[in-house]
Amino acid sequence: MNEPRYEGQSDEKNVEGTTLRAWVDEMGAFVKEIDPNHLLGAGIEGHGTRYGFGGDEGNPFVRLQQSPYLDFTSAHPYPTEYWADLTLDETKELVRAWIADSHEKVGKPFFMGEFNVHNVDRAAWWSEIYADFEAAGGDGSAFWWYQDREIDGKFGVTQGDPELDVFRAHSARMAAKSGRTSPTGTPTSSPSTGEPTTTPEPTTTPDPPGTPTASPTAGTPCRVDYRLSDWGTTFNADVTIHNTGSTAVDRWELSFTFPGGQSVTQIWNATRVQDGRSVTVTHASGYNTSIAPGATVNFGFSGASQAGTNGVPGSFTLNGTACSSV
Repeated sequence: MNEPRYEGQSDEKNVEGTTLRAWVDEMGAFVKEIDPNHLLGAGIEGHGTRYGFGGDEGNPFVRLQQSPYLDFTSAHPYPTEYWADLTLDETKELVRAWIADSHEKVGKPFFMGEFNVHNVDRAAWWSEIYADFEAAGGDGSAFWWYQDREIDGKFGVTQGDPELDVFRAHSARMAAKSGRTSPTGTPTSSPSTGEPTTTPEPTTTPDPPGTPTASPTAGTPCRVDYRLSDWGTTFNADVTIHNTGSTAVDRWELSFTFPGGQSVTQIWNATRVQDGRSVTVTHASGYNTSIAPGATVNFGFSGASQAGTNGVPGSFTLNGTACSSV
């Protein structure tokens, strides 16, 4: 999906987005039935009077992207357009608002998709926006657009442009945050096949229960932040594991028990095995494999539940060691 709107109908529909949400649910269910193994987003622009960016267009950021069929949120910031006219600081504040609402209200990772500026020092803006994006906990990003011919004079980016160095540095930091390291050796002309940090392992093929994991590390201090967004028969959970100890936690495995009859239907940034109410979540293959001292890893999932029975698990263990939780 990309930049859907249902605008100009009525003030209520422009703000509440009930018509477009129903369409997103229908289309999302259809796409997931065809292919449940890829992430799906609505690709919305993130406009709205509450953000001071564009108007209300029947596609409210929170309600639309609470659809259980969407795996991540998105926004397309073009802050220097005449209708937006945002300063650099206002742009950073806008992106932080999207990230906060994604994590705290929607319960999903945030992807800053189409993004660019013009008539400013592009490399300088990119440097500050990406640094602030990382500090605020943004989950993934891209820009519009890289070209090797017929360069768009407004937004086109091509080989040798200084902003590409900014994006490469940002990409490397995001990869390091996810637990990945840059490849060694002579690069080839073949594109990297490494998995991006926002791409989960297919949820239909979790690691079998017998997969060996690292031995429990006695006394490893940890804390789990479990944020629940409950909509009755569906829910989202955003989970952050904090390593509060002095040694790294390798090949991490988090276990917990649901208080009711919840079932995980989709997961991102991790894999899971569920047996009744018991759930074991492990790092995705090839990334987020280790939690350094003082660092965190984050994953999220969507689930189904019976209305009124949802709740936060009472306890968590990381590689066999009990964690505190909030």
